Parts: sequence; structure tokens; C-alpha cells
Amino acid sequence: MKAWYGDGATAENNWAYDWLPKLDKTHDILQVFDDMHAGKMTGYICQGFNPLASAPCKVKVAGALAKLKFMVVIDPLATDTSEFWQDHGEYNDVDPTQIATEVFRLPSTCFAEEDGSLVSSSRVLQWHWKAASPPAEARADQEIIAGIFLKLRELYAKDGGAFPDPILNLTWRYKQPHSPSPDELAREFSGRALADVTDPKDATKVLVKKGEQLNGFAELRADGSTACGCWIFAGAWSEKGNLMARRDNADPYGIGQTLDWAWAWPANRRVLYNRASCDPAGKPFDPDRMLVAWDGLNGRWSGSDIPDFKADSPPADGMGPFIMNPEGVARFFAVDKMADGPFPEHYEPMESPLANNPMHPDNPLARANPAARVFKGDWDSFGKPDQFPYVATTYRLTEHFHYWTKHCRSNAVVQPEQFVEIGEALAAEQGIRSGDHVRVRSNRGHIVAVAVVTKRLMSLDVEGRKVHTVGIPIHWGFTGVARNGYLTNTLTPFVGDANTQTPEFKAFLVNVEKIQTRV
Repeated sequence: MKAWYGDGATAENNWAYDWLPKLDKTHDILQVFDDMHAGKMTGYICQGFNPLASAPCKVKVAGALAKLKFMVVIDPLATDTSEFWQDHGEYNDVDPTQIATEVFRLPSTCFAEEDGSLVSSSRVLQWHWKAASPPAEARADQEIIAGIFLKLRELYAKDGGAFPDPILNLTWRYKQPHSPSPDELAREFSGRALADVTDPKDATKVLVKKGEQLNGFAELRADGSTACGCWIFAGAWSEKGNLMARRDNADPYGIGQTLDWAWAWPANRRVLYNRASCDPAGKPFDPDRMLVAWDGLNGRWSGSDIPDFKADSPPADGMGPFIMNPEGVARFFAVDKMADGPFPEHYEPMESPLANNPMHPDNPLARANPAARVFKGDWDSFGKPDQFPYVATTYRLTEHFHYWTKHCRSNAVVQPEQFVEIGEALAAEQGIRSGDHVRVRSNRGHIVAVAVVTKRLMSLDVEGRKVHTVGIPIHWGFTGVARNGYLTNTLTPFVGDANTQTPEFKAFLVNVEKIQTRV
């Protein structure tokens, strides 16, 4: 994701990447859209992202997009974001004549139409191969980005500009400059030697020759002799080849360790801090599920996993297993890593049915997190429990993937219509039956969906009264082949967690009312 800041008068000085660290403040998705909403941005390049659906508070995000001069969307599909300016009736009730944003759609390939790597939450980088050609004139993302870059560099070379060096001197040594291959990009992010890399203990011993791929992050150097796109991925494509493409599912230890299936970051370790699976003497606590153990004969740690540890450090040295902490052991508190720390504390969400924090009932200032991120103009958007008495939470369904599969007919058939999940107790209070249509309102907007009455959502007894929860899946919108629905984040507040800056998608206040069933 990339953003254009400024008034457009000095184009050469206005490009800024919102993923790069800024010295003034954090420029994450919340900050970007707050800046956009305040009219501080001219344009926006949105690559593989659907912020109108994914970011909190649709009314604010839509209003922010409407203040841009231009937006470029790079995506295989027509997204809700790319079509934000279109009138889709109740699902996106806008007047296109009042939106001046010029939208450029650049259709890209999807994952099945290109080679590349996928990374999972288990840290496994797995290579996949192209299964089909893209339709029409769709191009791969790297080809689109390369075209934009090469054109910008051409303009800088011709017309100059403020500080052109990063653009003009950027390394771009691809066989086809206008279309870098996935293989080239993967080798690049894995890392290579720009000069001979020697052993720190013996300068005469060359570990990696100039031009060769690195074997891992331990071979990275801070003197400019190596290059790597991302240190945690170093070694994914070594001189042995593309380790992400391995498909050996052998499990010689019988414990689910398949080290030769693809590649896990960092260093192909499958279990982080695996030294903690052994006692202080280096003996596994569970010999039948050994991850690593001290091999006194060979003077090294070995086992079914790559040691997350200095491999030749004997237990007698007392090196701790938690190598990312200077003290080498786990922590009960976060020291300097939490904005509201060092100890975790319970706070109510910014929108809560409770007047006080049950953990601190006599301190009204401790109800919600004082370090939570709320922008100045958003305080008035929060709802109060007298108008919105129920707690809502959003979630995903097994049959859908975010906002992609509403473009897939088979997924749309399995889950054909937007619904909200309501517990039996709340349904009985409101006279709602499964199949009825309900309107769910927050202080920011409303959605209408089919009610599914369920035993899964139980009411909670809190401070002597019952609190009901409403569950709202996220997958519908006004684009795709699935039946149109409302964007769930129409309801959610624009507030970031104090530490992760994750918006409060999982707890906010709503009201629910039965409406006339639609035809």
C-alpha cells in the first residue's frame, strides 16, 4: 500500500510509502485514513487490499476516499473499494456526481495465475506454481509496479526533482526490467553475497562466495557485503535451490516434524524457543517427542528440529532458551514492550455496556484503555449503552475467505446470504425467529440481514444483569456474484488497540430490531 501526500503541486516530493517508519508518528492504516479524511492526501495506490470493507467505520473510510483526487487499485477483482463511488442502493447509498475521485483500476493476476510463495501463520513459506493464465490484459503485480517505477524513474531522469537519488540509483537488475520474475524476487528477498562472506573467527575461511545465495540470516553482514529483502526469510532460496518448493513429507521422528516440506522462517525452525523443551542439563522433558537435545559426544544441540539456540553452547554455560530476551528466560511482564504495561490489565472496550471496569469499579478513568488510539474527531462516533444495549462481535466463516469468495459462485451457493447470529434468549425477548430480517444499528450506521437464532451465543450475567451478544460474519458487500449485503464494518468503531493498533472489531455496541421480512 502506497500513498501520495501533499497538494500535488510538487509531485516529485509527494510520494510516501505508508509501511515505512516515519519519525513523526505511526503511519498505519488508521493514521492514513485519518489523514485522508482530513484532506491531507492527494492520491492513494491500493494494492491487493479492500479497505472500504477491511478498515473500521465504513462511513469514515468512504468519506476519506471521496476527498482524494485519484486512487489506483491493483487487484484481480472489482472490489468494494474500487467501486466505492458507485450507487448500490441501500448497500452503498452514494451520489456519484458528488464524488470527484478519479479511480484507475489495474487488473492483476490472482495467486493461481502466477508462480510465487505463500506464508502461513505457522511461519511456513510454501512455493506454488502457476495453474492458469490470467484473462484478457491482466498483468502480474510485479509487472504493474515495475511499469510505474520505470516511468517514474524516466521522469526523474528527464525533469529532475527534489532528492532524486533513491529513484535514479535504485538497483533494478532483472532480466526483464519491465517484468521481474517471481524467482528473481524470491532470491532477492532470501539474500545474496555482494562480496565474499568470511567466518568472523577466521577471516581466511570463506563461508559464501561473492554472488552466491546466503544460507541464512547468520551470514548477513552490516558492512554492505550482503543484501537481503527480509532477514527472517534469509536462506529460503539458498545455493541448494528453492527450499520453499520442497515437498518431502517424511516424519522420521513420528511427531509431525517434516523439516523438508517447504521452509519455515527463520532458519527453517518449526518450533521457536525449542531449547525450553529440555531440562537445564539438556535432556528432553518428553523423550518420545524430542525437539532438540544436547549431544555431548559431538558437542552440539541436535534433534528433530533446527535448534533455536547457539548450537555449540553446552548446558553448563547456562545460556537461556529465550534468545530474544537478554535475560534468556520467559517473562511474566512485558518490561518496555507495552504502551499500557508492564503488566497486562483488563479494560473494557471503548464501547461497553458497563459503566465501570469490573476490575476497578471505583475508578471511572480506568473503564477503557487510556492508551487506546482514538483520533480527535472520532469521540462523538461512540455509542452509549442506553441506545445500544447489546455487544456485537465480528467473525469469519469456514465457507468464505475475507472478501474474495463472494466472487466465487460455489462459495456463494454454500453461504448464499448475509446473516447475523442471535442467541435464543435475545431472540425470545425481541420476538425474532430464524429467517426473520433484522436491522442491526450502531452509532455509525446499520446493516440488515437474516437472523440465525442459535444456542451458541449465551447471555452473560454481568453486574446483576444479562448482557447479550450478536455475532456478525464479515464476508458480504456490494460487489461479486454472491447476493449483495452490507459491509459489516459499517458498524465498527474507528479506534486502535494500545499495543497492536488492531481496531475494536470484536466488541462494540449495537441495537437489534426485527423488521418486515423481505421478498
